[in-house]
Amino acid sequence: AVALARHNAKLNNLESTFIHRHNSKKYFPDYLTSQIVMSDVNPRAVALARHNAKLNNLESTFCYCDDGFSAVVANTFGAILCNPPIRAGNEVMMRMFVNALRCLKVEGNLFAVIRTAQGAKSWQKRLKVLFDNCEMMEIKKGYRVLRCQK
Repeated sequence: AVALARHNAKLNNLESTFIHRHNSKKYFPDYLTSQIVMSDVNPRAVALARHNAKLNNLESTFCYCDDGFSAVVANTFGAILCNPPIRAGNEVMMRMFVNALRCLKVEGNLFAVIRTAQGAKSWQKRLKVLFDNCEMMEIKKGYRVLRCQK
């Protein structure tokens, strides 16, 4: 299963380009055939995610309104892609990342898109402590894509 826990639950251009450019088979081996789970605290974002899933013919997609991973069983996801809610504050972000770690399967990957001007470098350091690894995969238009593996 692939989780997309986002402040805005649809894939944006940077994320979709990243998925296709960075060896999708390595990081997302069954991306199009996997169950995709999307969550957001905003009901409108969840409705848009459902609509986008239909537009992209993603049949095995489940969208729900939640704060991220609180209702998810441990070791569930092979990959988690997120655009974390920076403006919600460091405490909310750290809770989201701790829960993401809990929800990833062994060798599962967390991908986080964070704006450089909003602390991507410092979050890379924090995630390296939490996950014991964190690499910067791409920088584009002021955003960084970080990858951590469980």
